[in-house]
Amino acid sequence: MTTPGGDNADNHGVDLTTPLDRIEAAIAAFDVRRAVDSPLDVLIGLGLAFLAALGMYGVGAAPQSMAAVLLATAPQAVRRRHPWLSVGLTAVGAALLLAAPPPVGLWPVPVLVSGTLSFFTIQRSLGRRTAWLFTGVLVCLLPPALLFAVVAADADPYQLGGAAAGAAVLLVGTTMAADIGRGRTEVRQAKADNLEALREQAAMAERARIAREMHDIVAHSISMVAVQAETAPYTIPGLGDDARREFAEIAVAARGTLAEMRRLLGVLRADVPAETAPQPGLARLPELIEAHGGEVDLDVVGEARELPQPVDVSAYRIVQEALTNARVHAPGARVSIEIAYRPTMLVLRVADDGPGPAASPSGDHDDGPGHGVIGMRERAAALGGWLTAGGGPGGGFFVRAGLPTG
Repeated sequence: MTTPGGDNADNHGVDLTTPLDRIEAAIAAFDVRRAVDSPLDVLIGLGLAFLAALGMYGVGAAPQSMAAVLLATAPQAVRRRHPWLSVGLTAVGAALLLAAPPPVGLWPVPVLVSGTLSFFTIQRSLGRRTAWLFTGVLVCLLPPALLFAVVAADADPYQLGGAAAGAAVLLVGTTMAADIGRGRTEVRQAKADNLEALREQAAMAERARIAREMHDIVAHSISMVAVQAETAPYTIPGLGDDARREFAEIAVAARGTLAEMRRLLGVLRADVPAETAPQPGLARLPELIEAHGGEVDLDVVGEARELPQPVDVSAYRIVQEALTNARVHAPGARVSIEIAYRPTMLVLRVADDGPGPAASPSGDHDDGPGHGVIGMRERAAALGGWLTAGGGPGGGFFVRAGLPTG
């Protein structure tokens, strides 16, 4: 059984909140930041309103004139968040001020500044063609408005004519200023978009190059597994049927893995030209140093030994990228390369005596859009190693990496 009122009304979707409850909820949810975009706009609006009110008080204007001048200036506090509302209120206040009795006369300076700011904000929010069309329409409306004021209010045509000409110049000048500001903003945005695209492209190219190198290395190893599994029944005498089946399954799995890896890596290589030449290693460092063209010192610590191919290739690429960075950021600087063969690790250090970068709080070098240090760090991390880079205490720039070898 339901009682008339609460439960039954609630079941039928009746809103039982009172108007006072809704007002309290609206006040609690109100956020002044939703209405005001910038504290500077609030200061501008209050400042213009104060100056205009002070001017009206000084000439002994009527209360309605005081209200009109406040309406024409205070909306600047919300001109960025609500540009059309701001310009509309400013226009209404300016119209009321013109219709006010003397000694108001023409608009005071704060009202002119307020109207110019509102119109400038509107023009910045519009497209270039729309903004100029809007300005043309307003300029064309000035002569009819001048004629109406002369006929209806018996105003001085010379005084109003001068005001109309000044308004036309102000409208065109404001539109030109907004057009220049819009152009600068578009140029800055285009530069930022282009820089971001270059960074993404460089990062993708670096990852694709690492993927290609790992593909070449892993593909060779998997191919060897497949070949050995296929030839094992013919090279190992006395194999039973179970062993032969195991080797056959290994060969099939290896071939399938190789095909799947090539298919997946083909996606990465779609937009990057493939490298078909054998991947270089530390044995080709003399050629790299000669191609660098500057003064390079090479120091090998420990006994050189054959390295795993991924380590050999990554070590060469890290040294290559470090030399490229030295040539780009410190042209003419002397570069020293140290390769230390340790029992379980290969340690690389490439340093130059150039001016050096500004050190970041983390000690890393901001390598710019080329992502050189990022790429080197990714190479080292892919092998379970580490890489640090930054400015030296006496100047210059260094790259130090450790690559596990066993």
